[in-house]
Amino acid sequence: MTIIARRVTQRGVLVPRALIRAWGNIQEVEIEQRPDAVVIKPKAAHAGDLRGQVVSKMEAAGLIEKLPWPQPPRVSAEVRARLAEKLSRGKPLSEIVLEDR
Repeated sequence: MTIIARRVTQRGVLVPRALIRAWGNIQEVEIEQRPDAVVIKPKAAHAGDLRGQVVSKMEAAGLIEKLPWPQPPRVSAEVRARLAEKLSRGKPLSEIVLEDR
């Protein structure tokens, strides 16, 4: 545990910014109150960031790989609905599947 110089003001407890810079480019911190100390740490990753970290670690471990072809383009809900109607031949997909059996 590092003991730091701090200053208590009406706005709160001020700590040297150099200590925070050592964590890298962070925008937010969490404060955890323990019986023996107050812990200031980088805020936990957001869901999107966490997903990216997990994917990176899985790629590094060889569990997944990036596909060599581009992902298909995103299609709007309206286009999907029209395509579903066209391909369904006017029937629900479940009926078509049963007929093909």
